[in-house]
Amino acid sequence: MRLTAAVAFAALLATAAFAAGNKGKYLLVAPHTAEQCLAALDDVDQNGKGVLKKMDWGCAAGDHTGYLTVEADDEKSALSALPEKTRAGAHAVKLVKFSPEQIRQFHAGK
Repeated sequence: MRLTAAVAFAALLATAAFAAGNKGKYLLVAPHTAEQCLAALDDVDQNGKGVLKKMDWGCAAGDHTGYLTVEADDEKSALSALPEKTRAGAHAVKLVKFSPEQIRQFHAGK
């Protein structure tokens, strides 16, 4: 029963991704330590081609992570928005929106 729900959920996700076209929205998450903080900020400032003004940082709250949302064709393309040193420890999360109808379909697939 769970496999059927998982397959239905995956199919709905694939449909949503296809309907959105090739470009997707990605959240780039670039963590660093407190000790690496200034170097991470410098890297984005000096090598990020304007990324610094678009990036949000959790550092002041003790969450030493940079966050950036980009539109890209895939995860690799999304990560290329970051400078190489920052990209090395970063990962990309593909973001999607769900409609109330999709949520009802997820429940019906149980």
